[in-house]
Amino acid sequence: MRILFPLNSFYPTTMGGPGTILYWQAVYLNKNGCSPIILTTTNGITKDIIPNQFIDLPCGKVYYGDKGMFDPIALKILYREVLKADIIHLTSLFSTTSILSFLIASLFTRKSQIVWSVRGELNSNALMISKLKKSILLGIYKIFTKEVTFASTSPKETLEIKSHFTKNSVIELANVMPASTRLIRNVNNKRFLYLGRIHPIKNIESLIQGFYQSHAFTNSDVFLDITGKCDPRDMSYLQTLKNLVFKYKMENKVRFLGHIAGREKEELLSNAYFLVLPSHTENFGNVVIESLNQGTPVITSKYTPWQELEKFKCGFWVNNNSKSLADIIDYTIQLPDNEYVNYRSNSIKFVNHHYNIDIQIHKWIYEYSNLLKKNDE
Repeated sequence: MRILFPLNSFYPTTMGGPGTILYWQAVYLNKNGCSPIILTTTNGITKDIIPNQFIDLPCGKVYYGDKGMFDPIALKILYREVLKADIIHLTSLFSTTSILSFLIASLFTRKSQIVWSVRGELNSNALMISKLKKSILLGIYKIFTKEVTFASTSPKETLEIKSHFTKNSVIELANVMPASTRLIRNVNNKRFLYLGRIHPIKNIESLIQGFYQSHAFTNSDVFLDITGKCDPRDMSYLQTLKNLVFKYKMENKVRFLGHIAGREKEELLSNAYFLVLPSHTENFGNVVIESLNQGTPVITSKYTPWQELEKFKCGFWVNNNSKSLADIIDYTIQLPDNEYVNYRSNSIKFVNHHYNIDIQIHKWIYEYSNLLKKNDE
């Protein structure tokens, strides 16, 4: 089964979670007899890689174009691979690579089945960004995507897809990744952690305000670390956050650590008291899995698909206004030690049971195989 993944950025990019998630999905597809082909660019890659030729990696064959997908050679390769693919799995509704791939598939072949992951792009908050462009594209898609199967990572995202594409089939499967090496928590103080993009949609200002309003935080030896990559276009938002910390005189309680990856990131997650994700929207939130894997419980907003955290007693699912965040910060800081230990233990049990990639990858293979049967009917 030849599965083509055309996308704007891919592992080891620093431009967000989808590139890493798809890397691991492709690795395990490759291990299980499939043939993943990845066409991508060098966007966000700081490590040395070999560009402009196919290279063999554990995830399959990868082409990193250093001139973008409008480069004539990259376009020629994209055209060829679209025509050869059994499955074309697109990963963004609005990226140039996805749009080009969809146009080529629609105009020149009917052999391939198209799967389209929307990655949170149909959330109402996300659609407000570049609203006119997205509205036009969605109108076009509703006419020409009748045979497309969409993919979601949660019931929330499935509803968002169905609100725009009422007659299309939807595959609903959570993101999965192999467990990182589990580290031993080796700090005694309580450090809350935000880890993710520095972007207004993440609602970090309400998080800072929540900590400021928390009496338990203000009057104890507890800290907040804010970690993540900030794109140049969002630097003014980062400065707003720093100004807020200065205004509240929290400079000794709140650290901005910038982008952190690899072993250092795992140590941060392991040593954190709670991870906090107060976003206005998340289709999934890969960092939640990474945190739970290190035994660190999670506080997420009700605009994320993580209500199960409370059911399995490995975190909290709360409103993301500053008052609600202050209340849950007060509550968690005062958790008895034995109860907190249970939350850490439950975190590992939950992620082991529900997000084991060796089990989940066979669900993807099953879904892909079912789509190919359509060509044989």
